[in-house]
Amino acid sequence: MPKNQLFKSIPDLQIVQSVLEAFGSDNIEDTRLFTKEHMQDVESVQKLTELIPTLKEYYIPCKSKKYLADLNEKKCITILRQFIKIHHYKCIGMEKSVKGKKMMTYRLIYSEEDYLKSPMSKEKQEVVVTFE
Repeated sequence: MPKNQLFKSIPDLQIVQSVLEAFGSDNIEDTRLFTKEHMQDVESVQKLTELIPTLKEYYIPCKSKKYLADLNEKKCITILRQFIKIHHYKCIGMEKSVKGKKMMTYRLIYSEEDYLKSPMSKEKQEVVVTFE
């Protein structure tokens, strides 16, 4: 039984680093903003396409068919999000207006919340401990 719904083996930081480099990021702690235009400049799609044989080793076969076929900027961001989520990071997108043109900007953030916890678990629960 796979450990995860996406991956047959958990991606280590080495493969995550390779994915990040395709986006022009130095490492998982790099918080610089990037856009789809930036991805075109650094050739993210081409770089991730070259990584497909390695990425396939991590994905469950049916998921690799879905996510690794016909790569484009949007699919590349999805792959990035999937690989960093395992290490408690998120890629957040924010719409920004640059010279009157709206564009999505993305950046990595560390997410302390365990991604397996439900939002309900944030609620504080009162507990009374008695010693008799």
